[in-house]
Amino acid sequence: MNSQLPMQRVAITWVNHCGAALVKVVPFSTFDSAVQIGVGFSPVADAFCADGSVDASHSLARPDDDLRLRADPKGLAWLEPSTGWAWAPGQRWQRSGEPYAADQRNFCAQQQQLLHSANITLMAGFELEWLVAGRSEDGSFLPAVLGGPYGADRLIEGLDYATAILNAFDAAGLPWLQFHPEYGSGQFEFSFSHTTAVEAADRLVHAKLLIQRVSNRFGLRCSFSPKPLLGQVGNGGHLHLSLQQADTHWLQGGAGIGGLQPQGEAFIAALLNHLPALLALACPLAVSYLRLAPSSWSAPFQVWGVENREAALRLIPTAADGVSAHLELKVADLAANPYLLLGAVQAVAWQAIQQPAKPLPAAVVGDPALLPDGLAKRLPINLTEASAAFAASELLQKSMGLLLHSSLVDSQKAEIKRCAGLCDEQLVVSSRWWPVVGAI
Repeated sequence: MNSQLPMQRVAITWVNHCGAALVKVVPFSTFDSAVQIGVGFSPVADAFCADGSVDASHSLARPDDDLRLRADPKGLAWLEPSTGWAWAPGQRWQRSGEPYAADQRNFCAQQQQLLHSANITLMAGFELEWLVAGRSEDGSFLPAVLGGPYGADRLIEGLDYATAILNAFDAAGLPWLQFHPEYGSGQFEFSFSHTTAVEAADRLVHAKLLIQRVSNRFGLRCSFSPKPLLGQVGNGGHLHLSLQQADTHWLQGGAGIGGLQPQGEAFIAALLNHLPALLALACPLAVSYLRLAPSSWSAPFQVWGVENREAALRLIPTAADGVSAHLELKVADLAANPYLLLGAVQAVAWQAIQQPAKPLPAAVVGDPALLPDGLAKRLPINLTEASAAFAASELLQKSMGLLLHSSLVDSQKAEIKRCAGLCDEQLVVSSRWWPVVGAI
């Protein structure tokens, strides 16, 4: 980033256990200090619930200690050039200068480095879906842009809004592959190009901030909630992955189904095996599980398939379009902390080459919900089940370390407690305007 650009202030963000981006702002004139020394942030912020409250039983719900949030200068980018606002991802460190063991971005970076030590590169890119709505006094949803599913009519109806969003991405230097109206009412989607795991997570955080800002400028509200409305599709945050070791692409050029190499088969088998535990990271809100309904393209079964949009893991083989083969993790939504999710996926990749799991089962063709009982295992149907699998995961305990893993279990328990006794409609309403934290 050219330091001569007229940046005036920098928003430094990190993403906490409940998936919310938190921020400290510094003048651009002191940005070097924010990189080298950082700014203060209490560990209690990881005890925040999705509504902004703090669960008193959380292990981090205490007034002690302080951390330093350091900006990563490699991620410095524009937030809003016309007003002098810039953005940078942050990472938390101990005041002693040691990395903070429960920092989510640090976990992702450590797993990335571990793979690099074996000459393995995991590349990732997210899909980002959101609804845009008019503001209403009672908080109900009023689609701001009319038009049919994937419809050009919706693009034309919302062309000013779409132009502003795309201009904001381009001005921020945020690379995107594709933009289109999605299936749901007032819903849009971006797809991002593949990059390293840490940068892919950074891009998702940055993009959500830009969408929120542009929506606000139009007097609109945006929702990244997994299920903003009952009876309609939710918002996914599908994760696309590819892996390469030296000159070998794990997901193409092999003799396996869809061109899989042995390493690719081992990776998919390991991901399938760990999916129940990973679900607590991919779908961390109680409302997330209302989205994961059978026969709705949300893929709530523990299966994989080739170009099967009802499989939790969808292999997209390489073809005449020249795009490298990649794997789509379809169950993820945008409440997920992307650093935690990608860190955990990288930990699974590492285990896949160190301790290969059982052989890859057969790919599923068609809707798994229509298969005879027992042929397609359902993934956890609620956060309670997913959290139990996460808590019992030896792989995630070891790769994350005790502080990060146990504090995440505490956060999952807090979310379960927050939503206990709510009917489906109340649950949807309580999370509709995610990621706004708290009833503010």
